Amino acid sequence: MNSHTNFVSRAHANLHRRTLLGPIALILAAFAVLSLSGCVGLTGAGTSAENATSLGTLAASAATLDFGSVGTGASSPKTLTLSNTGTATITISQATVTGAGFTMVGSMSGVSIAAGQSHAFQIEFAPKTAGAVSGSISILSDATNSPLDVPLTGTGKALLTISTQPENQSVKIGQAADFSVVAKGTGTLTYQWKKNGTAIAGATAASYATPAATTADNNAKFTVVVTDSTGSVTSNAAVLTVTASAVAPSITTQPANRTVSVGQVAAFSVTATGTAPLTYQWKKNGAAISGATSSSYTTPAATSSDNNASFTVTVTNSVSSLASSAATLTVNLPTAITAQPASRAVNAGQTATFTVAATGAGTLTYQWKKNGVAISGATSASYTTPAEVVSDNGAAFTVTVTGAGGSATSNAATLTVSGPPSIAAQPANRSVTAGQTATFTVTATGSGTLTYQWKKGGVAVNGATSSSYTTPATTTADSGSQFTVTVTNSVGSVTSNAATLTVAAAGTLILNASQASLNFSNVNIGSNSILPVTFTNGGTANVTISNVSVSGAGYTASGIQSGQIVAPGKTATLNVTFAPSAAGLLPGSVTVTSNATNSPSTITLSGTGVQTVSHSVVITWTASTSVVTGYNIYSATASGGPYSKLNSSPVAGTSYTDTTVQASQTYFYVVTSVDSNGVESAFSSEVSASVP
Repeated sequence: MNSHTNFVSRAHANLHRRTLLGPIALILAAFAVLSLSGCVGLTGAGTSAENATSLGTLAASAATLDFGSVGTGASSPKTLTLSNTGTATITISQATVTGAGFTMVGSMSGVSIAAGQSHAFQIEFAPKTAGAVSGSISILSDATNSPLDVPLTGTGKALLTISTQPENQSVKIGQAADFSVVAKGTGTLTYQWKKNGTAIAGATAASYATPAATTADNNAKFTVVVTDSTGSVTSNAAVLTVTASAVAPSITTQPANRTVSVGQVAAFSVTATGTAPLTYQWKKNGAAISGATSSSYTTPAATSSDNNASFTVTVTNSVSSLASSAATLTVNLPTAITAQPASRAVNAGQTATFTVAATGAGTLTYQWKKNGVAISGATSASYTTPAEVVSDNGAAFTVTVTGAGGSATSNAATLTVSGPPSIAAQPANRSVTAGQTATFTVTATGSGTLTYQWKKGGVAVNGATSSSYTTPATTTADSGSQFTVTVTNSVGSVTSNAATLTVAAAGTLILNASQASLNFSNVNIGSNSILPVTFTNGGTANVTISNVSVSGAGYTASGIQSGQIVAPGKTATLNVTFAPSAAGLLPGSVTVTSNATNSPSTITLSGTGVQTVSHSVVITWTASTSVVTGYNIYSATASGGPYSKLNSSPVAGTSYTDTTVQASQTYFYVVTSVDSNGVESAFSSEVSASVP
């Protein structure tokens, strides 16, 4: 504040020396004091040459700063260099810029310039409107020549711009297209239109009309170069689209017939030409299908009722509509058994004929099976067996019918073969004590009703017409008598072996076998069958069994041991087991040795080993029309499920063999498809198979 105090003192001194100046001088002096204490920027306003102490002089690099022509909206900077040509440092206190568009870049206030040095400052001109502009920059400092004023001049000019660009045009062949542009600039504007970059002769106005368009003009690009006194600017490109006159629809590829199986979809498509846009409407049997409005149509999963459905499509544009020819959908119906094979009964030596009736798509093929094994050459709707033998009795015949819609297996038909009677267990010799009765028994098989007639010494015994015969009380005279039995059915008759009656006097040892032979018939390899023989003490004293021996492959015996004692009137049971290890007829015998007078007792054995019949069901299906990685197969023992999956991983093919089935059981199957993401389809239609 010392400088302020000094200044006031000098002002007062001057006031004393200039008392005669009057009121005006007093007012000016007071203004100087107030200005000094309130605004630093005016510190030099009251300083006169007579009280200045600075020896610095400030010089500008240009007497006038001329910015020339600058576009409106743009700016242009100029450099003003201030030099100290004196001998003392100059400090700039303030710089004031006047004139529209002129501004100081940065600040000069507080800048000091040493003696002999200079400092550069920037002034900027940014005109808002066109026309000449003048102004100045006034620089206050403690230089001897403060304030320093530098005039500023410049001219604003309008920039060349395109305010409305040419627009794309669309015309028909033979029509002209009109392009135009709106631009603003300085002075007179000139124009030059170009097509695909090449100047068009005579096209020098703000608008341009093309000649009549041809197809060669399609997609041509038009631009215009606008020029004024400041330069040139090129417009955006406008595209010319040239189209032909509207053409009615024409179908180049008609929808094609399709054949699918029940549950599959069918895809129809059409190819058409004509002026776009083309619209489509598919119809089924003449009725419009909701939503079917593209050039292709995929049906829902087909059912049997869709067979022979007719599909058309109508193509429409702005000119007219055109209906396609009809495409027929053929739905392959699932193969189905309409009449099952019937069971048959014949006599040995006769043939049996089995017949099936089935429906399905395409040509049906047949394969007959006997006990699950395909019969060579049995490939028609009926099958006649060779002349039958008794061993075919009970055989099961199934047939698989295959068509375009899949396969179906019939129920099993059973073959009954009737033959003459066969004696399974012959009458056994009998030993009794005089006064006792003797019982003879036969076991026979055969179809129909069996009748019996026992004979003694070849003479029919009156009333002896059942499978067993008990004599009256015997005498020693009956000893040695032979008894046979004739078994008869509708086919024929068979006579048993002779059984001998031995009548001993009282007090003898007798051990009688209940039968002379055992017939095990057919036994599967790997399984077994057990038949008993009962030994009865028909004497009056204990019988001791000394040995039991068995001969023949597959036969064993149990229940009676060596040393076993059978008291009079008591029995002992021998159990004979037949467990064949090979196929075919296997003979054998079992002999029981004792101290009885009729020892040894030998029972003949017979049985047939039979190869086990394995059952299986083959399921086949039509491949999915979609892209799948495989199929899953499910089965159930009741129609409609619940189902159990049979395969551990998706099956790649279109067939699967189920080897888990059991005889005399019906199974129900469905199939699903699986895609690459593991997504599984819904169940297919259900099919059934009966295992004989």
